[in-house]
Amino acid sequence: MYEKALVLSHNNFTATEWEVPQIKSDKEYGIIEIEESKKYINNEKLNEFRLNRFEEYKKIGFPKWKRAKLNGFDPLPYRPKINSLISENLKSLNDLDDEGILILKDMDFDGSHRKFLLMSDIFFNSGFYLKTSNKQENEIYTVETIIDKDNPLYDLGIINLEENSKATLIRFVKSNGNSSKIASLRGKLKKNSELTIININLFNNDISTDNIFFDIGENAKLTMYDINIGGKVNAPHIVIRMANKEGNVNIYPYYLTQDEEIIDMFYLIRYYAPKTFGHILGHGVLMDSSRVIFRGNLDIKKGAKDADAGEQDFNLILSDKARVMAYPSLYVDENDVNAGHAASIGSIEEEQLYYMMTRGYSKSEAKKEIASGIFEPAISFVEQYNSKIVGELRDVIQKRFDREFSNS
Repeated sequence: MYEKALVLSHNNFTATEWEVPQIKSDKEYGIIEIEESKKYINNEKLNEFRLNRFEEYKKIGFPKWKRAKLNGFDPLPYRPKINSLISENLKSLNDLDDEGILILKDMDFDGSHRKFLLMSDIFFNSGFYLKTSNKQENEIYTVETIIDKDNPLYDLGIINLEENSKATLIRFVKSNGNSSKIASLRGKLKKNSELTIININLFNNDISTDNIFFDIGENAKLTMYDINIGGKVNAPHIVIRMANKEGNVNIYPYYLTQDEEIIDMFYLIRYYAPKTFGHILGHGVLMDSSRVIFRGNLDIKKGAKDADAGEQDFNLILSDKARVMAYPSLYVDENDVNAGHAASIGSIEEEQLYYMMTRGYSKSEAKKEIASGIFEPAISFVEQYNSKIVGELRDVIQKRFDREFSNS
């Protein structure tokens, strides 16, 4: 089952697909790097999967992205293992069973670019397997990774939720200097299961892409907070497939940029089955000369009667040089649905400042409170599960706003 990001055919009409320019790298990985990683990966079926993927990988170059200003990609020197802090209740990729391998094979998609998806599938140096038991009560799983300078992270995650089970997963990545993160995550939610996932990506002059694909079972529920702070080029790419009735999905993107950082986000919810519910609600703050591209696609297929699809994106811009490009898209092939989308871009209003200043805040303090308040719902949500991680998240956000408003 290959889930394309864009479906370019409708009835008897087919659109022309744009070919992203590709650039070959002299620092490309190969069989040597695969053999290096085998020191840590001894799962025979997983290694067989990697070698099959490698045949396709060799034929593709790295992308040249105009909007995100990426001119190809030169991988950093390979590290076969990155020491992530993984909670004990998570399995390693060496413990990946036949069901996990099947998820890898069957849940195929493009990702932000096919080359990057294949790279994490083949050369992963960190990863996990989350598998619940039937009727399991909610259990919290964490994966924390601090990437050192000049180290590349290639992360592979597989989630397999059994029927009537619940789980919460926190993926936390923070970089110390120039590095890169290329990750992929696939998850299958079976009937009546519930997953809460919190992605926190804190970057500093790095390149990052996070390719995520979830398949939602009957009456299954997914809640996702996708928090991206910074990054030279940061490209989260999330695809949700709802092929079973009464699936329920809520995605909450939060993002904060400064300097010349670029975040190019893509969120797709595809509705195949009746009575499915899928909403995206994004919030972001932009500073300096940073840029955000927000692409949200709601794709309702024929047969998804009574689907409920919604998308909203709210942006606060703190600089005349910052730019937001919002592309909310709605595709509807079914009549009996409830669907809508909206996007807004604005600055801090004088009425808000006046209200805060009459209550004792200085002008700069008022601006900081208003801007940081946008992230409070996400911070409060994370705080329920991990106070240490939320402390780091809050610290990074506050440091960025301290710098922004110190001279106001």
